[in-house]
Amino acid sequence: MKNKIIISVFSCLVLLQIATPLSMIMKRESTLKEGTLFRFKTAPVDPFDAFRGRYVALQIEESRVSLNKVSPELEHGQNAYAHIVVDKDGFAKISQVTALKPKGAPYLSVRIGYKGTKDMTIDFPIDRYYMEENAAPRAEKLYRRHSRQDAKDAYVTVKIKDGFGVIEGLYVAGQKIEDLIKAQGKR
Repeated sequence: MKNKIIISVFSCLVLLQIATPLSMIMKRESTLKEGTLFRFKTAPVDPFDAFRGRYVALQIEESRVSLNKVSPELEHGQNAYAHIVVDKDGFAKISQVTALKPKGAPYLSVRIGYKGTKDMTIDFPIDRYYMEENAAPRAEKLYRRHSRQDAKDAYVTVKIKDGFGVIEGLYVAGQKIEDLIKAQGKR
């Protein structure tokens, strides 16, 4: 009897360890397959994660929002919902940030950052673009060059579904960064 309980508990733990990463993968894949595509302008940062590898650190340009677009009850550290609209150039913009999940409109789940007197920062969950280990340093240089104040032609495409966002691609000068790196390697 005692052995059956131990085996049952062990089996449950094994299933849980398998189900957890599978559900995370399925959520990302479902978002990439069925989510709505948005383009976010970016700004630079730098990068390495010991567990997940090299990445290009991103800062979404829309991460600073005027307080008149933010629900007054939101404070630092709270979870919130960034309502997304698309501007005339086809880039995603934040129309408002609320504590309530919007119905029938695209949104991204975010966390409230610093709150100043005129604006506040929001922490986007789409701040890292993971790449192949050898290509990432070159991609970082390209990205930095194209996200400076004088260039500003870097952006990410993000699929969003039910407030969850997955980066589909990083673009500089209108081309996917992996294609630019590949083209530079052929020269």
